[in-house]
Amino acid sequence: MLAVLLVGAFMPTLDFFIVNVAVPSMTEDLRATSGEIELVVAVYAIVYASLVVLGGRLGDHWGRKKTFVVGIALFTATSAMCGSAPDVWWLICARALQGGAAVVLFPQVLALIQLHYPPAVRPRAMRLYGLATGGAMATGQLIGGLLISLDWLGLSWRWAFLVNLPIGVLTLILAPRLLPATGGQGGLRIDRTGVLLFAVAMVLLVVPLTVGRSAGWPGWTLFMLLGAAVLLPGFWLWERRTEALGRDTLLPPSLLRTGTLRTGLLTVCAFYATMSSALYILALLLQQGRGLSPLESGLVSSPLMVGFCAASLASSALTARWGATRPLKAAMWIRTAGFAAQFPLVLAAATAVNIPVLTVLLAINGACTGAVMAPLLTLVLDDLKPAQAGAASGLLATAQQVAGAVGLSVVGIVFHGVAARRTPLDPAGIATGYRHGLVYLVLMSGAALAGLSLLTRTRDAQRTAGTPAGSSRPVPSQD
Repeated sequence: MLAVLLVGAFMPTLDFFIVNVAVPSMTEDLRATSGEIELVVAVYAIVYASLVVLGGRLGDHWGRKKTFVVGIALFTATSAMCGSAPDVWWLICARALQGGAAVVLFPQVLALIQLHYPPAVRPRAMRLYGLATGGAMATGQLIGGLLISLDWLGLSWRWAFLVNLPIGVLTLILAPRLLPATGGQGGLRIDRTGVLLFAVAMVLLVVPLTVGRSAGWPGWTLFMLLGAAVLLPGFWLWERRTEALGRDTLLPPSLLRTGTLRTGLLTVCAFYATMSSALYILALLLQQGRGLSPLESGLVSSPLMVGFCAASLASSALTARWGATRPLKAAMWIRTAGFAAQFPLVLAAATAVNIPVLTVLLAINGACTGAVMAPLLTLVLDDLKPAQAGAASGLLATAQQVAGAVGLSVVGIVFHGVAARRTPLDPAGIATGYRHGLVYLVLMSGAALAGLSLLTRTRDAQRTAGTPAGSSRPVPSQD
């Protein structure tokens, strides 16, 4: 069961990162403009962030097993559409549909783990979940660079999408046999107004943050951000009114009455705001600054994955010896210090970066990330009732993706804004941009550390007041 679920977490996450390394090949083969290629990269995240909460509610409505199987089928089919795209606009539309398929698939993974693993074994399942998602982040560039370099059948960049087909078909065969039966809430009615308000607000927020910098921040991006600032509170007021009337909501406001969830969401946002942004500026440093190929850049980044896997596998032993929170805080401290330790490497031009020292620091970063990711999500979800799992997992996934998009935008503004004062491709300018990017990473990692401290205090305070809701064992329902 767990292996099937982890595939459902790995594939959508991988497609966030693997496409970046294929950008040069796509641009040349499809004769696309830079704006069109940016849409290829961004539209997946835009659709996903806009609708992922709906994915959690669809699982509540249809049953999570059924929704997972539908999601795998859709994700496999849309990956084939991406890999067979005859032109760039076909690819953009297919990527939007692929993001919609990820919306159906991904939230079911956390919900099924939360509902069908008792508290005694749930931390192990969450560690493996973190290993799958973090591994997809860490290896996306390496896998993409390897597939493009091999260029089987002359398909080049298309392998970045076609690699999903055999995995998806195998998972589609196994999922109905291995996943536990879960019944949907037949009387649940989808909050269509809430879906529309939230989706439009997320589009208004994520689109300008994703493409605004490269477009020069025209007036329409500012109007979109203003619209998001109006619609997000409007969505929240609508949800409060809907819940007060006893109707089904997209995101129950009462969910945030759980102190650990409120604090945990802020901590998760700060943590995930460093994930994509750190890999983004690292790729720029290695490829544009150091002059490495995509495959060479992926190989230099590979110690990050090694460290991540090692820490994820060892985290159970650390928890057994030191408790749940002490290894988390120690890893977050070391991760923050590790970002700061990269400063001496980029004091000169990017061509002078010491690769062996950088790989050591990347391995440490990966180890600390692996030690934090799954235990942090476990802390956030641990005190929730089983009935809240679908909405909470959707909310958590939304927080991760929005934080990633915002973090990527901010670090891009910092990096390119500073580097462009010199020649953008000049190694010295890239080193300057990377240093400023590191300042952002240190600040956000420090914010995540502060949030983690507050989260553990909130959790301890709640547990002294009574038994946490999440400690009860859920009883699976039948289809």
